[in-house]
Amino acid sequence: MSRKVELEPVPDTVEIEVPIGGRVLVVSDLVLEKDATAASSSATTELATAIDAWDGPGVLVFAGNLFELVASPAVDTAQALAAHPKLTAAVAAFRDCEGRRVICLPGSKDGRLAWDDEAFRPVADELGAERALALTLRLQTGAGNRMVRVEPGHRFDPRSACQDPRSPADTPLSHHLTTEILPSLGGARATWLAGVERLADPSALPRFLASRLVYRRALRYAWWLLVPFAAALVLKVPLVTVTSDALQRRGVVNWSNRLLLLGMTTVVDLLLVAIAVGYLTHRAWAAVSGATLGERGLESNDAARAEARGLVTSGGAGLVTGHTMQSELTHLGRGFYANAGASSEVVEECPARLGLPPVFLHHRQVSWVELEAGADLHVRLLQAHLDLPGRSLLERLAARRRPACDGRPAVVGAFPQGASWPPSVDPRLRLRRVRRWGAAAIAVAGLLDFISAVTPPWRERLEVLLHWFPLGVSQAASALVALAGVALVLLSRGVRRGQRQAWSVSVALLAGSVLLHVVKGADLEEAALAAAVGGFLVRNRSSFCAAVDRPSRRVGLLTLVGGVGAVTVLATGAVEFVTATRRPSRLPLPKAAAAVVQRLVGVHSIAVPHRLDDFLTPTLVAVSIGLATFALWLAFRPVVHRGGAESGGERDSGLEQARDIVKRYASGTLDYFALRTDKQWWFWGDSAIAYAVYSGVCLVSPDPIGPEAERDEAWGCFRRFADEQGWALAVLGAGEGWLPVYRASGMHDMYAGDEGVVDVTRFSLEGGRHKGLRQAVNRIARYGYTSSFHDPANASPELRESLRDLMTRSRQGDAERGFSMTLGRLFDPRDEGLLLAVAHAGDGTPVAFCQYVPAPGIDGYSLDLMRRDNGEHPNGLIDFLIVETIRHLRQRGMRSLGLNFATMRAVLAGEAGDSMTQRVERWLLRRMSGSMQIQSLWSFNAKYDPTWQPRYVVYDAPEHVLAVAVAIARAESFWELPLIGRFFVPDERKSPVTVG
Repeated sequence: MSRKVELEPVPDTVEIEVPIGGRVLVVSDLVLEKDATAASSSATTELATAIDAWDGPGVLVFAGNLFELVASPAVDTAQALAAHPKLTAAVAAFRDCEGRRVICLPGSKDGRLAWDDEAFRPVADELGAERALALTLRLQTGAGNRMVRVEPGHRFDPRSACQDPRSPADTPLSHHLTTEILPSLGGARATWLAGVERLADPSALPRFLASRLVYRRALRYAWWLLVPFAAALVLKVPLVTVTSDALQRRGVVNWSNRLLLLGMTTVVDLLLVAIAVGYLTHRAWAAVSGATLGERGLESNDAARAEARGLVTSGGAGLVTGHTMQSELTHLGRGFYANAGASSEVVEECPARLGLPPVFLHHRQVSWVELEAGADLHVRLLQAHLDLPGRSLLERLAARRRPACDGRPAVVGAFPQGASWPPSVDPRLRLRRVRRWGAAAIAVAGLLDFISAVTPPWRERLEVLLHWFPLGVSQAASALVALAGVALVLLSRGVRRGQRQAWSVSVALLAGSVLLHVVKGADLEEAALAAAVGGFLVRNRSSFCAAVDRPSRRVGLLTLVGGVGAVTVLATGAVEFVTATRRPSRLPLPKAAAAVVQRLVGVHSIAVPHRLDDFLTPTLVAVSIGLATFALWLAFRPVVHRGGAESGGERDSGLEQARDIVKRYASGTLDYFALRTDKQWWFWGDSAIAYAVYSGVCLVSPDPIGPEAERDEAWGCFRRFADEQGWALAVLGAGEGWLPVYRASGMHDMYAGDEGVVDVTRFSLEGGRHKGLRQAVNRIARYGYTSSFHDPANASPELRESLRDLMTRSRQGDAERGFSMTLGRLFDPRDEGLLLAVAHAGDGTPVAFCQYVPAPGIDGYSLDLMRRDNGEHPNGLIDFLIVETIRHLRQRGMRSLGLNFATMRAVLAGEAGDSMTQRVERWLLRRMSGSMQIQSLWSFNAKYDPTWQPRYVVYDAPEHVLAVAVAIARAESFWELPLIGRFFVPDERKSPVTVG
């Protein structure tokens, strides 16, 4: 029953307190018109059913576009509500209950409600709704108050954003598109462009037009192509008759195969024209659909999602919007972003089969977001999806089958216990899979090329070829196939990394191999395989866009050209010298040079003296293969980061930005080590990722640093960045909290060891368990040793000089080891807030020190470097210093201290199992402990009863494990290890150890 309501000016924001047990339902984009449709009636009925079942206090929010007031400005809101009586009655009954409110947020299609009181009055009278531009919900839960903001969402869309929502003169681009461009389509909107005003993604308008043009206009007349084929079939009869007679005289074909030959040639023509038509159709569609009116699909939620991340980072629980018709519920760490989607008829883009243009299909969609205040804040996204008639026969045949959807609203996403919606499908997973398959296929094709080249052709097939080509052509083709096979095997590395140039060369070689296989021996099987691999690469060409290292490519090409030139000159001179004394067999200089060039590619049609040829040919072939191998390796290297390419100002700016992010968001014990000077930094939003590149492997350490709400997207963007450079990717020292993110992006992880973290508030030397440690510490104190604590950035010049000398005397090897768990410098004035613990002898001389870096995530510090003097001192000097540090941190009110990393601790401790594999691992680790201090570091840490925090190595693909292991060895400076260390000697210019 309607009631007269006094209208007030629309406020910017309304705040509502939701008590424990209360609920909030947010629905968007009902776009009601004065006449009900089947889709609108069905959607409002579902919504009314949910409202009628409501129990308890709560808020019902229409988050924009309740009405369609732009495309149909004559729509009367009272008539639209009257056309949907079930919804009107349900909302009115809801509003009449105590503790319930109805909020209407004007959107892009019903923005008139913000400034037109006459348009809003029926909403206020019939539904009892209040209006506002935005809504702030404060939900009381058992875990505390949670703040959620609700907006209509059009302010995040540049096409629909208003400067002043209260002004009737403020008309954004989307209004002009709806009121001026769409009406100009005229009668087409009722035929082949039906549904254009219902596009779920307005930015898809150019693609919609192109798709409908292909399926409902152009392809309707495709059958006319059969007419010229019928004519071609008739015209080919005389030609086939003459050709087959000639072939029959050569014994190649008999008259019984003429009809087969006729049919085959016609089918080939048909296929060629069909491919040409398909290609031209695809190119035409791509050209028309390439125009864009904004972000596509879920990308249209990017701006709102970014706003939600900022809201969550500042302490809010999340953001709910509408407008885009793209339903979404995404977890953002401790918060969420939700889009209510649409509850109306929509036209959505659907992928098609066989590479055809996508199809636009009509659906009835019902979705909304529910928030519930209980023991914690619970958010649910409900959605129903039903196909509607209206698609043409061609569209039904071309459209891929969609997953079955529930016709009634069902929960598809939930927060915090539940999954995000839509399911996160990283398109890069398919890209990497395509690259892996492509590389494997190229390698196999290359090996088969080589095997085929060294295998004699079938006699029957060769006799057929000899009717057309001389034997020398087949021999030359065989040699070229062998070289192509070797090149393909070498190129598979670049194709695995997705390099465009490697892809281009591979496709060219495969295309050439198809022809060469036919010419060398009518090897149709090998030709078909090469064609299939080439077709696969062409079909997936978008997966191969990574760059190569341009300086290396130039060096590779120069090496190849220069090497071939030098070898040609030297070998020609050798031929001339050897044959100079044999006048009858002496070769003219041009002919000798041509013979040398031929033998470089495996051909020897120009004769040279037999004895000379026995040595010359294999030598030149080996030299050419070596040159080609080296040149291809250089030409298709992944991008090599050259630190010298950055100016000092750029690097300092990146370091300061990384330092700021570490200061604000550091949460792990290793985060401060992201500031090493031999690392680069990649930034996304408020997140920083520290990395270094070793031989094409991008080594990340520590885990990315930044707001928890940015984790998934920041890592996904960095993976795309690494893919574009053609790098293999690995993470060293990854924490357990990041493993779900890495695994979701398709990476693999392997346990590496544990980091010991001591709780300084509970640590004690009392008890028999700590007797040895207690005696060592007390013994050091009795000998008069003392400790002092400093900020190394402000240490005195005398102390700095003493500690530098101590480091020089105590260092084992030529340089400091470390990459993931050391800072690599001392006394840098920019490193403020570090802790330097120094042990002094009785005369005040520094004899040991430990440097610690801040670790806000554990409310304390993490060990960076520890050194002791090599002189005569009692045992336990470092233990004394660590115990003193624990006491110092306890006095400062801190909680934890991170100690050394214990490699494979769980394996050594037997916690990983006692199978034969684990026993072998333990034996190997103990054998390696002499040079790497594996077991001794574990035993050292265990004295302090630490909490063990597992660390992992994460890698992107199994085939990169060896490359990742070598990169880690180089990064951690393992070149001083016995036997294997010599293979990992680093470039000192790239990874210097700096001591300030």
